[in-house]
Amino acid sequence: MFKENNKFEKFESKIWLSSPTMHGPEIEYVKEAYETNWMSTVGKNINEVERMACEYIGCKYA
Repeated sequence: MFKENNKFEKFESKIWLSSPTMHGPEIEYVKEAYETNWMSTVGKNINEVERMACEYIGCKYA
């Protein structure tokens, strides 16, 4: 990765950490978030995930 003069050397090939996949309704959730302008840290889907996390863990806020 480093050359002798401490400069970065380009990798010969890419190392993929993971490939993005959508196997179910995920694309519909993304489209809904885009169409309703909830493309940030708020929205009904995020609220539901936080609610489910709280229920599972047993805390008040997530």
